[in-house]
Amino acid sequence: MMAQTQEGRPAMNMMTKVESDKELAQSTRAKPRGLTRPAPVRKSPARYRLENLALQVLLIGGFLLLWEYASDRWVPKLMVSKPSEIGAMMQRWLMDGTYMTNLWVTIQATFFGFTFGAGAGMIVGFLTGSWRRLGDILQPIVTAFYTLPRLALAPLFLLWFGLGIEFRIVFAATIVFFLVYYNTYFGVREVSRELISAVRIMGASRLQVMTRVIIPSALVWVAAGLKISVPYALVGVVVAEMLASDQGMGFLLSRSASQFSASGSFAAIAGLLVVALIVDWIITKITDRALRWKTVAEQN
Repeated sequence: MMAQTQEGRPAMNMMTKVESDKELAQSTRAKPRGLTRPAPVRKSPARYRLENLALQVLLIGGFLLLWEYASDRWVPKLMVSKPSEIGAMMQRWLMDGTYMTNLWVTIQATFFGFTFGAGAGMIVGFLTGSWRRLGDILQPIVTAFYTLPRLALAPLFLLWFGLGIEFRIVFAATIVFFLVYYNTYFGVREVSRELISAVRIMGASRLQVMTRVIIPSALVWVAAGLKISVPYALVGVVVAEMLASDQGMGFLLSRSASQFSASGSFAAIAGLLVVALIVDWIITKITDRALRWKTVAEQN
């Protein structure tokens, strides 16, 4: 027995040594340098935004060049005009004050229509969302008015408010109201009832529950409603100006279209586009500042 054990041990040791040498050779085998994958290079946020801006400029510039070439070659110029002629029209309106006069009228009506409509929508939305009985009473009535086409109310608004700025303000406010109302209403209804009950158990009053729990929790929904309603306020004002007005960008657009001036129509649209971008940027900054606490809380 001793002999067999002593004879078999060198063979076992030899096999183990060979296997360990193979594993060591495989583990220490150098990889070719050409096959190593380089670490991904992360672009800075500033460079990423700059590249996106450059691509946007190239895309818009290419579209304008194609438009300039296609006008009066592939498409009648009476229908689409030319970017060069539209630019000349915009320059002329800037020089003679046509732009500033009509833009100021439209901006005023949009601001007041948005403010009144959004304010009323938030107040009614918070009330109906917080008190279930009030919500059950008013919700069907609000829904019934929401289904009415706004254009169907335009003759009544003209009868009540005339051709002044009040007609445009009310027309835009009725559009904004429902957008903000529904976002606020559902935002309040989504607040955790367990959280409200816990705060009330700790002795919070109804006002404290509203200001400390319901409003902060529903603020995300309200901010979304405000951001969505801004362009609709501008659309409401422009439509009202096209229906019955002697001032504003909607009037300018309607007059140019009635004169078969594609250059004037596109120049008016370009002015409205600039106003819409500026207003959207302002409301985005306001909502981002209002929701800064939520971003900080999520990061923590």
